[in-house]
Amino acid sequence: MEKTNFNQNQSVFKVGELPDKMYLLVKGSVGIFLPTNETNKPNFIIQENELFGEMGVIENELRMATARCLVESEIISITKEEFDQRVNSSDVFVKGSLKALSYRLRSVEKKM
Repeated sequence: MEKTNFNQNQSVFKVGELPDKMYLLVKGSVGIFLPTNETNKPNFIIQENELFGEMGVIENELRMATARCLVESEIISITKEEFDQRVNSSDVFVKGSLKALSYRLRSVEKKM
């Protein structure tokens, strides 16, 4: 686990990148920008104490959006390997639920 401070407008990850980490926003706010968004207004806003970047990690799929800090932010991250270790030590229903939910959400977002 690693804590990192980000500046306003600094990218946490970009669309198309490999999903090497997932994140918890401790302080600040992060905008999620879908590839079709050509504005400075995010499609979604991540608030403090919310996770983000989890879909790519769970499904091992490339990032489908860009995450950029809207203000100075403090973020905790865990690597894909750390997350996989935690999931692999859990119940089969927990593992299956995570994958199913992430897959369904990704399918809906691709249709938008």
